[in-house]
Amino acid sequence: MKTVIPLAKIGNSQGIRLSKKLIQRYRIQDKIEMETTPDGIIIRAPADTRLSWAATYEQMAREGEDFSDWEAVAEDGIDYES
Repeated sequence: MKTVIPLAKIGNSQGIRLSKKLIQRYRIQDKIEMETTPDGIIIRAPADTRLSWAATYEQMAREGEDFSDWEAVAEDGIDYES
């Protein structure tokens, strides 16, 4: 989709205004990522930098974290019927 939008005066600068519909569609919050290329400017929502569960596990394994204490805590207070 191509759209021509006017530049808006913002103080001594100029900027663009994005519609609420576009902001919601691309899940833009309070920041955008801007990339300049030989062909133009690309504007997008910032990439999600959170680690996936697999990446989190790999990072924990590399750092040698020991979560054995959590295994004991997970069953604290749970009464099993015999």
